[in-house]
Amino acid sequence: MRRILSSLTIILSFLFCQFASVNAAEKLTVTFFGSANCRECGEIKEAILYPLMQDLDSVLVVKIKDIEKPTDMKLSFAMEKAYGLTKSSPQELYLPDTVLCGYDAIMADGERLIRNYASDRSKWKSKFVVGDSTVELASTADVIRKRMDTFTFIGLFAAGFVDGINPCAIGTMIFLISFLGTQKRRRSDMLKIGLTFTATVFVTYLSIGLGTFRILTALKQFYWLSFAIRAFAVTVAVSVAAVCIRDAIVFYRTRDVSKIKDQLPKPIKMLIHKVIKGNLSSEKIVLGAIVAGFVVTLLEGACTAKIYLPTIVVMTQQFGFRAIGWLLLLFYNFLFVLPLLIVLISAAYGMKWEKLAKFTQNHLPLMKVLLALVLLAMAAFLTIG
Repeated sequence: MRRILSSLTIILSFLFCQFASVNAAEKLTVTFFGSANCRECGEIKEAILYPLMQDLDSVLVVKIKDIEKPTDMKLSFAMEKAYGLTKSSPQELYLPDTVLCGYDAIMADGERLIRNYASDRSKWKSKFVVGDSTVELASTADVIRKRMDTFTFIGLFAAGFVDGINPCAIGTMIFLISFLGTQKRRRSDMLKIGLTFTATVFVTYLSIGLGTFRILTALKQFYWLSFAIRAFAVTVAVSVAAVCIRDAIVFYRTRDVSKIKDQLPKPIKMLIHKVIKGNLSSEKIVLGAIVAGFVVTLLEGACTAKIYLPTIVVMTQQFGFRAIGWLLLLFYNFLFVLPLLIVLISAAYGMKWEKLAKFTQNHLPLMKVLLALVLLAMAAFLTIG
């Protein structure tokens, strides 16, 4: 008798465990990707996910992933690929056969959809493997390449190089070279001053970009503020593009530089000239070039920031990794100083500053049109994206 009872107990325990495991396996599984440092992600958890986890405890499993962690980030990328998403979002909520992207969409439809799925057991089985390690994970390098494909190499190249051939920046370098010519500097001194000046411009401009990028990345979690910044960047890009097109037409017809609107104000130009003259007249050419490069870059910001700011906003909106954004800014700033290096080397090896000035002036309409096209492309990207 004891053996029979013992056998029955074992059989019943086995059946109970099997039944429990089947029930557990049949729970509705949803996966949420966000950041532990994101205010809006916290609101989604507090307003929707945590209450539903308690209310639907018997039928619902919510997997919360942090995209700041490399493993969760790679899982997010794999699931985006599985669900056919072409663009990432700071918040993503995956259900068996659909996904909600972004704070507004999740707050508007997240609870309704989860309850709808929970009420229909036939919808619990996912078309995809959801939120676990069996998803084929991409390597970090693959993720980076994918992110960079979205904001194309060609687009970044165009933005950086066009910013570099901005008449504001080129004009300053031409003045620097003409001033060094009046000082009768040797070629070695001209190269030393010019390279130090350009390197300082690069470091200063990069520092401004990194600071702005860090601030915008931090503000990205505040939806309405992020939206306002993006709208401001679009407005700046479209407005400056319109002025550039107007300037190209007017200058092409009149050849009168004074009628160009998108240029540094005369007082700032005179101040830049004064800074260059004051710091490069002594024998301390390296120190003088550093001081001049730093101050001049800040003063030129009134002109160059019109394309730099929209570029940074585009990168901030597009990339979740701060490291990728920094690498892109490094590349952008190299492209920004590349035209300055070309002008410097050309002048050091024989090209007269008058010829450089004439070349710049003759191609001014083209520069303005290129600048306008890049700005309009960025405005479209920010509007549609």
